[in-house]
Amino acid sequence: GLTVAVAVLFSLVVARLLTPLLAAYFLKPAKAPHARKPFEGLYRNILDWSLDHRILACVIGGVIFIGSIMLAGLLPTAFQPAANNNYYYLKVQGPPGATVADMDRTVQAVTTMFRKRPEVTHVFAQVGSNIGSGWGGQSSADIRDATITIVLSGDRDLSVTEIKQEVRDSLRDIPDARVNLLGDWGSSEVQTILVAEDGPLLERTAAQIEREMQGLSTVADPRPSSPPSGPEILIRPKADEAARLGVSSADIAAIARVATVGDIDANVAKMTQGERRIPIRVRLPAESRQDLEALGALRVPTANGGSTRLDSVADLSFQAGPAKIDRFARKRQVTIEADLNNGAQLGEAMTDVGNLPTMKNLPPGVGPASAGDQEAFVELFTGFAVALLSAVGLVFGVLVLLFRSFFKPITILSALPLAIGGAFFALLVMGQSLSMPSLIGFLMLMGLAAKNSILLVEYAIEQERAGMSQREAILDACHERARPIVMTTLAMMAGMLPTALGIGTGAEFRQPMAVAVIGGLITSTVLSLVLVPVVYEIVDDFEMWLKPKLARVITPREAPEQPPLA
Repeated sequence: GLTVAVAVLFSLVVARLLTPLLAAYFLKPAKAPHARKPFEGLYRNILDWSLDHRILACVIGGVIFIGSIMLAGLLPTAFQPAANNNYYYLKVQGPPGATVADMDRTVQAVTTMFRKRPEVTHVFAQVGSNIGSGWGGQSSADIRDATITIVLSGDRDLSVTEIKQEVRDSLRDIPDARVNLLGDWGSSEVQTILVAEDGPLLERTAAQIEREMQGLSTVADPRPSSPPSGPEILIRPKADEAARLGVSSADIAAIARVATVGDIDANVAKMTQGERRIPIRVRLPAESRQDLEALGALRVPTANGGSTRLDSVADLSFQAGPAKIDRFARKRQVTIEADLNNGAQLGEAMTDVGNLPTMKNLPPGVGPASAGDQEAFVELFTGFAVALLSAVGLVFGVLVLLFRSFFKPITILSALPLAIGGAFFALLVMGQSLSMPSLIGFLMLMGLAAKNSILLVEYAIEQERAGMSQREAILDACHERARPIVMTTLAMMAGMLPTALGIGTGAEFRQPMAVAVIGGLITSTVLSLVLVPVVYEIVDDFEMWLKPKLARVITPREAPEQPPLA
């Protein structure tokens, strides 16, 4: 809290001191009547050259815009920046058949390991809960699942990403368990989801992709999300014998279920303890549940009112099988999870995984699916494109109504592409990714850039209406409006400087937004003061050329004058 307060106070002081100084410089008249200040003279020379070479100036502006788009390809992409929270999660999966005692020993081993680290203050474990399944949301889990929360000290030298990088290898030393790191929201940072109708083919394809992912530098510790396969009891009814005795498959399943896991709570007796009603579940002892002879001796009711042994109407055997079957859109689903390695971004990891040989040539019937951060990542950039186009369209519509022209708003909107290059360059220099907060900064930047352009165009139009020529109106607008544009831009940059420097807790989310805004403001302010007047002249000349031609197809408001009679 103190750091944030100091940052806010710093920004206010900088903005408060900087604005009067700039005002004193720009508003103070020169000593000689026709003398110019150094920066004012340089700006006027550049502006005069641009107005005299309009086509070349527009070409330079187009080259800058194209270079900005190419610069975006160098930026890493992500859904959101990696947070530097004071905690992170671990996901623990026990072996098949693990008991409460087994999971307790595993959790105690993990707790002992992390308590030895100096930055760890608390370790919380929850057995029977798996926060990492269900793509980040809390979901039901069995006793073999556990979630461990590592709480860190606020006064530490390493970030959460660096700490995860250090402890990842040591997690493999935990015996009889699979211990993995989770992302900021309790889900794996990279998830590759495959769906198919053919379960065995899907398993083989996922295993091949997992092996190929181990050679990628952008991901670490690839593994399947489902627990490892374990032994299960397989009961195959003897169709002929079961039909002769009148035993249905439902009766066989009911007997096996009651003996191994117990009947459902609605059918069992309840024990009242205060205000609680505890179901009493009866089943075979653990030793008997693992003995095929004891299971085969279970009695199954027949159609004539008697009973027969289970092994007389069904074959019993042990077989390895999946511990969990997940489905996505009614198809079998397998998820391959991984962590981001060495500060890699989600976009880079998705590209590398998508370029794997097996992913580019999936077997028939096996296809990828999108969920979690990957799905949100795609939706983010798609939604941003729609939002940006909608915003530009709405701004254009409002400007058409205000200026009563379809061409003057084009001049104002020409300032928007000029802001992109500075934003991309600033993100690249500061090592930031193109993510949700930086895209929010782009939307803010569009409004600020349009505001500066409106100040110039509106003043030039008013001066032309007052009787000035086109060139004189443009030069006067640039002279008068440059001062408030520069001052408001610098005040905005000073206010966002603490956020751009990453000062304060949680600033890693807001930092890309501030960096994009500051970088875009620099280029949009400098370039719009030069190129917007050029575009204004071109558009105004085109409008003047087009107006008489359109007048021929418009019904005149006044009747034409009649020639005098001879």
